[in-house]
Amino acid sequence: MTLARPSASGRGARRAGAAALATVVASGTLTAALTGVGVVTPTAAVAAERTFALVGDLQTEVGCPADWAPDCVESELAPTGTDGVYAADLEVPAGTYEYKVAVDDAWDEAYGLDGGADNIPLTLAGPTTLRFTFDDATKLTSVVPLGLEGGYTDADDAIVSAPVRQPGSDEQFYFVMTDRFANGDPSNDTAGLGDDRLVSGFDPTDKGFYEGGDIQGIRDRLDYIEGLGTSAIWLTPSFKNQPVQGSGADASAGYHGYWITDFTQIDPHLGTNEELEALIDEAHAKGIKVYFDIITNHTADVIDNEQGEYSYVDQATTPYRDASGAAFDPADYAGTGDFPELDPATSFPYTPKVAASSADVKVPGWLNDPTLYHNRGNSTWTGESVTYGDFDGLDDIMTEHPDVVTGFAEVYEDWVDLGIDGFRIDTVKHVNFEFWEQWTTEVLEHAHALGKDDFFMFGEVYDADAAKLSPYVRRTDMSSVLDFTFQSSATSFAAGNSAKGLQSLFASDDMYTTPDTSASALPTFLGNHDMGRIGYFLSSTDAPQERDELAHDLMYLTRGQPVVYYGDEQGFAGAGDGKDKNARQSLFATQVDEYADQQLVTGETLGSVDRYDTDAPLYSHIADLAALRAGSPALSSGAQIERHADAGAGVYAFSRVDRDEKVEHLVALNNAGEENSVTFTTLTPGATYDVLLGEGGPVAADGSGRSR
Repeated sequence: MTLARPSASGRGARRAGAAALATVVASGTLTAALTGVGVVTPTAAVAAERTFALVGDLQTEVGCPADWAPDCVESELAPTGTDGVYAADLEVPAGTYEYKVAVDDAWDEAYGLDGGADNIPLTLAGPTTLRFTFDDATKLTSVVPLGLEGGYTDADDAIVSAPVRQPGSDEQFYFVMTDRFANGDPSNDTAGLGDDRLVSGFDPTDKGFYEGGDIQGIRDRLDYIEGLGTSAIWLTPSFKNQPVQGSGADASAGYHGYWITDFTQIDPHLGTNEELEALIDEAHAKGIKVYFDIITNHTADVIDNEQGEYSYVDQATTPYRDASGAAFDPADYAGTGDFPELDPATSFPYTPKVAASSADVKVPGWLNDPTLYHNRGNSTWTGESVTYGDFDGLDDIMTEHPDVVTGFAEVYEDWVDLGIDGFRIDTVKHVNFEFWEQWTTEVLEHAHALGKDDFFMFGEVYDADAAKLSPYVRRTDMSSVLDFTFQSSATSFAAGNSAKGLQSLFASDDMYTTPDTSASALPTFLGNHDMGRIGYFLSSTDAPQERDELAHDLMYLTRGQPVVYYGDEQGFAGAGDGKDKNARQSLFATQVDEYADQQLVTGETLGSVDRYDTDAPLYSHIADLAALRAGSPALSSGAQIERHADAGAGVYAFSRVDRDEKVEHLVALNNAGEENSVTFTTLTPGATYDVLLGEGGPVAADGSGRSR
């Protein structure tokens, strides 16, 4: 990897040679090759195997004999210096038009609006020279007017504003599963419930049970967390859980925090509310925020049903009925502040049943009302069951009900009062949208009223499509969402796949743009406690450690807020399918044989030893990246401008620029197994660049912006 920064301003080109599996970052006067990228050299354009033409009712206006003629040479797009990208500059008169791009002089393949079949509309108030550009990888066409530049005037100030940066969106997160981080207080291991593991949930030899980590352990290891450059700790849910669920071979414990019974109390396996307050105070003294992972979708599995059946029953088969017997859909009442009265005996497809010993187990008390749950059986993960079905048996809350919205607002406002700095919100897409429209506003307004202007909430919408993630940012007061699109694309790139995947990723950033939000706030991550670790995803590649480092390079040097999953900094990879329990190793000496036998990305065996080594290769690498990012505003919150994207394994390059610093930082990453070279244009002609990260010799751009 190389990072570079120039000393001059303007347009220019950057030549960077790319060493195998490397990243280069440079700025100012570039005096050394960017780390891992190497030197980019000019290459001759490759003849296009396919041809592309602009077609539409504007073709006769640009010299074609007919409109909608895919074989017209006057509107053909020519190859550019970037593989797979074609363009043409055309003078178009005033008027209203429609167009698309056709392939190989025929209609067998054509791309229009958003890369689809619809024509792209165009309206011009006067004759304009337009540059039409088509990207064969994304199938998207862009149009830019040329020759409209003029001098900057005072009148332009009215339409110029600083880029949007959501308050609280410049963090470097450390995501920690409290039970698996450090055991600072062994006296709370069983939570006072005795030695029977099926009662207490404590069995450090079983990966599905509590292993002993706690809040005191995090307090004891704050220096370790701080050393990674962490500015915010994100804790897995810390509320009191049902200790054990299931039976026999299916029994496991609530060590992860997602089986909540009491939303007002810290789980006694982890500590006390007072210990949490102490952690917050001690973290704040180090300049570190503390975030809670929270849930509104479900509680622990407490409600059974009289029928003893658990498959999902849809509303078409058995509708909800109010207390008088009239059928209704809860969605019709969501967000209205009103809701029908329900009867637990007649309103649901399954009649809810709660054991007498559990009748009052949930806190606050309103959660013990069985009519505030959907009671439809287990979700099938499709259709209406996504929001109405139980999450693998967990009691799915009727979040359409106004009492639930108000109740959860009060619950989490109390934790804001205690000192929490922000929330990661679990299972967001499994809760109706109207809930988020109201709940996020109420909680954010409460935080702001306390003077917490940087209070930040981000949701887990488990999907890699920005079109499905972004509405939660655009249409609610949720500050942001976890960037699953980044996770998918970054993992693919680090594994050696096409750099065009990153191009498509960042091309979707505009979906998050509003007058108040942008993609710069997205928490970016490489793996987690549900899907598995980045080390596992890359374990079958040619160079797991180097590719793991490359993935972290990408995360720390691009837009968004990087999230390190605890243990990744020690090279943890996991085994098996890489998911769930296989990605939840303890940093303290494990007693789980399966964990102890696992391989780290460095090739070592994890073993039954503490893993808090600040000299571990990945710990040092991440700490260096974090320090670089923290010391360079351009890398944390600056604009990001793509410079190059190879069509296959190779180089992805971009610039980062802070509007106040006005210094270009260049980043080039090579994911190929051999050295690579590319040519691209930068913002800074006639500049030399100082290397901030990486190795190599001096690089300079000439007056035209090209560099060797």
